Amino acid sequence: MIILIRHGEAEKAEGCAIGQTDLPLSYTGLKQAKILAKSLCHVPFDHLYTSPLLRTRETAAEIETKCNLTAVSCPEFAEINLGDWDGLSFKQIKEQFPNEYIKRGVDFANYRPPKGESFADLKQRVQTGLDKILAHKKPVVIVTHAGVIRIILHITLQFPLSNIFKLSPLHCCTTVLKKKSSGLILENFNILPS
Repeated sequence: MIILIRHGEAEKAEGCAIGQTDLPLSYTGLKQAKILAKSLCHVPFDHLYTSPLLRTRETAAEIETKCNLTAVSCPEFAEINLGDWDGLSFKQIKEQFPNEYIKRGVDFANYRPPKGESFADLKQRVQTGLDKILAHKKPVVIVTHAGVIRIILHITLQFPLSNIFKLSPLHCCTTVLKKKSSGLILENFNILPS
């Protein structure tokens, strides 16, 4: 079993393309992470992986404390690198990069912002990390980002890469994947901590 968790709400992220901008959790995000950690203690998982970005590490730190585990940083599960767009509001992106923004709309899956990654690039990076995780026989938890969860669901469900934004992973909610001989299957999506 693989449990995917989107980090808690990040500080000053609303309306921005934060990608790999290294923001901390907001006050709300810290509360979300505490509630989530408490709800995970009954799950018998052996490994805890996290993106190296601060908002995921802070979320994972709550799980480490409550569940007595040590998180392992896994760069393959970092959010997409948005290059020159990273940290800008979507309004700023449209104003500063109008032609690039149009190109993104034409080929969403393969478009790379200046100095950044495309979603096809992200898929390759995430697949590398996922292949390592699949070797584990016991349940694992991965604290990561919305983009990464979308990509893993794209890999699992095999829908077009251009449709990944039809899914909205919520902060500190869990997505559960089961390992079968035929591959991964989606068991649950956006489970609220309880």
